[in-house]
Amino acid sequence: MARLSALEQPYPADAAEAFERIMGKGKEPLLLFRTLAASPRAWGKFRGGALLDGRLLSLREREIVIDRTCARAGCEYEWGVHVAIFAQKAGLTQEDIRDLLEVPAELSRWNAREAALIGAVDALHETSTLGDAEYAALSAHFDRDQILEIIMLAGFYRTVSYLANGLALELEPGAARFADHIGK
Repeated sequence: MARLSALEQPYPADAAEAFERIMGKGKEPLLLFRTLAASPRAWGKFRGGALLDGRLLSLREREIVIDRTCARAGCEYEWGVHVAIFAQKAGLTQEDIRDLLEVPAELSRWNAREAALIGAVDALHETSTLGDAEYAALSAHFDRDQILEIIMLAGFYRTVSYLANGLALELEPGAARFADHIGK
């Protein structure tokens, strides 16, 4: 059971408008969004941190960072939402999804650019910093703005993981589950 109550319909006009922009017309907003929107301050701060505009990283690269970050943080809620909604669009195979759950990562099966992303997420998860090797791998493939985006994306989804896990959010219907992908 979630620890904080979420907004229920009818939603306040400003929340309803934001939900429609994010989710699309007629789609029920995620529990995470409804929970955060119950606090206008938290909702505003959360929405201000969004990095999903697709300007600096490809959808596949973005999803590798998000899925790996959520997997490492043990956040089945957000990982499952992203796998269900974006994995296919991002060209992530079932093998990719499974491998993004594995610790340690088998980097040799990824191209160098993607391996650099996974290595960076793992370093940030384990040490809250990038070592020289991880930074060199990133800088061989990404420019300054992209590196900042990668670090911010990992940090943002670490925050999302803290929120979903800390609030014990119930898994979304239709979202992927860790158990469906581990060890297959």
